[in-house]
Amino acid sequence: MSRIQLACVSLIASAFVLAGLLVVQMGSRLSNPAHAELVITRDDFTLMTAQTRRDEEALFVLDNVSGQLLVYRTSLPPRSRLELVGVQSMPQLFGRAGGSGRGGAPSDGQRY
Repeated sequence: MSRIQLACVSLIASAFVLAGLLVVQMGSRLSNPAHAELVITRDDFTLMTAQTRRDEEALFVLDNVSGQLLVYRTSLPPRSRLELVGVQSMPQLFGRAGGSGRGGAPSDGQRY
């Protein structure tokens, strides 16, 4: 094997190594991990904030006794109050309660 062939093989091998490292790094950036840092559980309620849209966060309140999920967001500027966006029964959503048992998205078409 000549020096030029050895250099070509070395460059191709290093290109594969760098491409593999790039794929591994990009894979970790593309995932959207859930962080439980923003969750508070006290008594019968669990509260969590999450970004719902660009420059907007919502407060999710789960009543652990009744299984009701309430979603609040701040009002439009000046963002001085919370407004209720939607209410969803978790047992009904997951099909554990009576009714149709289909689960799925909220029937009123609201998006959280």
